[in-house]
Amino acid sequence: MKKYLKNFKKNTELALPIFFSQLGALSVNFFDNFMIGLLGKKSLASVSLATSTFFIVIIFGLGISTAISPLITYVDAKKEYKKGAIILFHGLIMNTFLSIIMYIMVYIFSYILPYLGQPKEVLHDSISFLRIISITFVPWMIFEVFRKFSEGLSLNYPSIIVVWSSSILNIILNYVLIKGSFGFPKMGVLGVAYSTLISRIFMLFVMILLLRKQKKVHNYYCNIQFFFKKKYFAEILRIGIPSGFQMLFEFSTFAVSSFISGRCGLKILTAHQIVLNLVSSSYLLSTGLSIAATVRMGQQVALKNYHKLKTIGTSIFLMGIFFMLICSFFFLFFRKEIPRMYIKNDEELFSITEKMIIISSIFQIFDGLQGILMGALRGLQDVQIPMYIIFFSYWIIAIPLAFLLSNYMDGSGVWMGLGIGMTISSILLFIRYDFIINQICKKNIKKNI
Repeated sequence: MKKYLKNFKKNTELALPIFFSQLGALSVNFFDNFMIGLLGKKSLASVSLATSTFFIVIIFGLGISTAISPLITYVDAKKEYKKGAIILFHGLIMNTFLSIIMYIMVYIFSYILPYLGQPKEVLHDSISFLRIISITFVPWMIFEVFRKFSEGLSLNYPSIIVVWSSSILNIILNYVLIKGSFGFPKMGVLGVAYSTLISRIFMLFVMILLLRKQKKVHNYYCNIQFFFKKKYFAEILRIGIPSGFQMLFEFSTFAVSSFISGRCGLKILTAHQIVLNLVSSSYLLSTGLSIAATVRMGQQVALKNYHKLKTIGTSIFLMGIFFMLICSFFFLFFRKEIPRMYIKNDEELFSITEKMIIISSIFQIFDGLQGILMGALRGLQDVQIPMYIIFFSYWIIAIPLAFLLSNYMDGSGVWMGLGIGMTISSILLFIRYDFIINQICKKNIKKNI
């Protein structure tokens, strides 16, 4: 038990700063949806479609960025500062290029959106919103390189400062631009898009300034060399592409689920967006443990402390299960109050949302556990097979089931299909994790004999 308590403490030290960082990001999401909800169901549904489309694309880029953390963790444990600086530079070049490609893709897609069978009354605002926030691809993708670099060095406090300061800025700008206060034009829904754009540019510049003040970072900055080598791009992409597809397969499933819900009507789509915000919130908060798993696993592999891997993994999984149980009980207990925070005076919508919340709460543990398992496997630099597991669980199981059940159970059927996909994903990922850990331990025992 003592060895687990010791690991609980270390896990918390890594995960807690990330937890508060994610909490800052979620506060923006909450206030965005709260303020948009005051404008009515139409505005909330419009933003739901736009953000679903946006995240289908950005999530792949964010997934590629996750390769930076384990690579930096590995070289930092070995004090290979020059190689770490080269990885940082190549990551910045790669993400800048990717962000421009993503912007072009989304801008072209905005012309296709009207032909996808979505409610006509939301299309104009959705398209305008999408075109504005797609500009944020560039600052966000560059910011993510610095953020993952910082996490790889176990420097999590710069992210907290950046995210919370930008969150406060975003909330203030929302109030000013949505209502047209202090002489600014009244922009409504588009005010949220412009607030997001400004705050993400702010995030990038503040992160650069804060990292410059970190002594640990100087070891890398002074070794940066401005040259390109294919092998470093290949090293990042070796982990980044499968990780990107993992996240793309998973998050695009939830984006597609919004389109499936949209087929069922405006109220179903609005209820779905409310529940999606809840589930996304608990998942994002649990990513602190996922990143802790990546960093701690990566460190032990670099230092060849293979005997510690199982204990570290088990301790993080137990913490994840406990946290997601709390989230599940919270959602169930406040299921009647939650939809009333977004929309006023619509009993039919409240009833629909409550049913969806009950179903999504049942699968909370599996949702959190699969994210932590992916983090642990990423730390072990095992990303190829998990990518196929996510694809199978979500695109072969969850989406067809969600579509089929939506014809009989509307929005509740969508969440039932998604929940089954989460469950299968977490079971298969655990089997893969157990196999890899046992394989590493066996190889290490043979070497020592």
